[in-house]
Amino acid sequence: MEQLRDISKILVPVDYSEYSTLALRYALEIAGKAHAEINLFHAFYSPAYDLIELTGNQSTQIRLKEDITEKLMSQEEEKIHEFRDSFLTSKEYQKLIKKKLITTLTAGLAKDEIQRIARQYHPDLVVMGTRGSDKKQNSIFGSTTEIIIKKLTYPVLAIPENDSFTGVDNINRILFLTDFDESDFASIRKLIGFAELMGLSIRCLHLGNESDKWEELKMNGLKEYFRRLYPQVEVDCDILLAGDNMLASIDSYVKRNQINIISITTRKRNLLEKLLQPSLTIRLFYHTSVPLLVFHS
Repeated sequence: MEQLRDISKILVPVDYSEYSTLALRYALEIAGKAHAEINLFHAFYSPAYDLIELTGNQSTQIRLKEDITEKLMSQEEEKIHEFRDSFLTSKEYQKLIKKKLITTLTAGLAKDEIQRIARQYHPDLVVMGTRGSDKKQNSIFGSTTEIIIKKLTYPVLAIPENDSFTGVDNINRILFLTDFDESDFASIRKLIGFAELMGLSIRCLHLGNESDKWEELKMNGLKEYFRRLYPQVEVDCDILLAGDNMLASIDSYVKRNQINIISITTRKRNLLEKLLQPSLTIRLFYHTSVPLLVFHS
């Protein structure tokens, strides 16, 4: 898929928490505009996989594990349907939920099963909820979302718990962080589609440490690229001298310009880079209080 305007399938992994509720609200609003299907997915733990091998033949053990998992599956079906149906109280979601919201359950670890279902389902967008600033220490689902951002090649929209979502009509501006890498242009094509679908204006931002004429030339070239190829979308481009505290500078920019979503391209990094410093994508994931839309190079 070249553009996120052409969203037809959205994968929403859930654990029935408040974070999952917020993620599904976002997904429902996006799906409503794109006429997309939502796959509500939950992976649950089955103790059958940890059973000590019992005496008896192998077929007996396999049947026992299947019986345990089948009983759990029945319980989990009730939970996911209850979670889904809780949105039927809202008239704006009733039509969509009945027609285009499917549910998928599997036994296993969330981090592994989300990757597996994504390879099978091929979503155009993955929407996940997660905790806020303390999620790295206290939330299993927070760490799962980090893994998914790193591992999946599909766009991921990560929703922090303290996001003040009041409907897509109040989401107006998306910030795209660029390092002038060639891979950014593939992300921009998807971003433009998403911005048009959601009615967003775009702020394109490059973070620098000092005034650099070469970077100014690159930004002017990017402005011309937007103007020439996407004249229908409102785009502003800035260079921000971030100084020593890059995250604080981004925070200040986001508040000053009333940004509702931050978008970034995550890239493969060699082992030394990973050991020396976590990527900006992951630092933003654990820091930002607005949704993070991640593209992959």
